Amino acid sequence: MLVSFWQRLRYTLRVHKMLLLALLAGLVLPWVVFVNVAEDIWESGGFIGDKRILEFLHAHATPGLDKLALALTAAGDPLPMGVLAVLLALGLAAWGTRQQAWFFGLSVGGAMLLNLLVKVVFARPRPALWLSLKPAFYYSFPSGHAMGAAAVATALGFLLWRHQGRWLAWGLGPLFALGVGWSRMYLGVHYPSDVLAGWTGSVGWVAGLHVLFSPEFHQLRQLWREALHRRLPTVVAPPHAPAHTPA
Repeated sequence: MLVSFWQRLRYTLRVHKMLLLALLAGLVLPWVVFVNVAEDIWESGGFIGDKRILEFLHAHATPGLDKLALALTAAGDPLPMGVLAVLLALGLAAWGTRQQAWFFGLSVGGAMLLNLLVKVVFARPRPALWLSLKPAFYYSFPSGHAMGAAAVATALGFLLWRHQGRWLAWGLGPLFALGVGWSRMYLGVHYPSDVLAGWTGSVGWVAGLHVLFSPEFHQLRQLWREALHRRLPTVVAPPHAPAHTPA
């Protein structure tokens, strides 16, 4: 029985090697980047080139780019992104599965809550290099717009991975998230390190949820439970003493 268990475990790991690769590429690497960015901000206040990048973007501003940046930042505002997330979650609950609805809701809602928590912890002031076309007044790190857009794009990409329209989702979604992040830097309300942390934090968060919700993970967890059960000693109750009967 023990040999059979280890054979099943090796087979499961071999079949689901893509899950392990996704865990490494989609979960571990983004969080490594996020932690390194957060460490730089905590210790030295941010990247060396944070202000230089913002000054470069502002030096090349045009009326057309102004309109594009305002449109993208409006699309990535918490209110429209929150409404979109609620509608998509309700649609998945009605026409998809509850698991898909929970995954999408936790992906977007969890990313937004994580953003607020990190903002309070770091309390990084906003850039003040020029008068922005659309000022922002809360803490800067990480970018909530970048984090929300990346969460929606990543969650939709995972949900549509097995559908024919996956290439559209994986193409337009990242472009939208990149555009929203660029707009926050162009408008001068976020440093590049804020945006990078928002992107990577969301990708790591959603990828982690995707792994937890995947059937492959449930199979591995079941095998792990079997392994623990086999290692636990079986407690055998002592036999009851025979009842004494008077002569």
